[in-house]
Amino acid sequence: MIQLNKWINIGATARQSGKTELACGIITHFSKEIKIIGVKISTIHKGDTLFHGNIDKLDKNFIIEKNIFSGKEKSTDRMLTAGASEVFWVHVKAEFYNEMLQKLIPQIDKNAFVVCESNSLIKYAKPDVFLMINKQNTAIKDSASDVIKKAHHIIEYNGKEFLNFELSGIHINDERWIII
Repeated sequence: MIQLNKWINIGATARQSGKTELACGIITHFSKEIKIIGVKISTIHKGDTLFHGNIDKLDKNFIIEKNIFSGKEKSTDRMLTAGASEVFWVHVKAEFYNEMLQKLIPQIDKNAFVVCESNSLIKYAKPDVFLMINKQNTAIKDSASDVIKKAHHIIEYNGKEFLNFELSGIHINDERWIII
């Protein structure tokens, strides 16, 4: 298990659950004072027929793209607009996750704090904080049910707002993300 200091990770039980909204809120709040890097990891599991983003066919084990601005309001666009100094968009076949992390981590400034969107990250690494967003009245996707018990906090989302979480609960202490 890889320790990811200065990383906060956001997962969700379903698509369209506010992950990027929360990530951008964190980025906007902290990027005025510290360097923030955004990371969006799209994991492709065996049997997936729908790939994430604009990849029609993933013919490599993983792809790491830096500072992607598509102009289409994708998560990476929104993170850059929110104040991230850099953004990485990663597409990875699940069985190559560890290999991908070995290539991604050296590309990230060790002095920066990272805001990451991924459910699968928690299977391979331990960030300072893992937040899981539970979209109410929606079936829990497999990648979330595998890791939800590892969340430091489960945030309820009704499709419009976070019901039991405020950005003011996120802090940095001793070079680590913490939640209060």
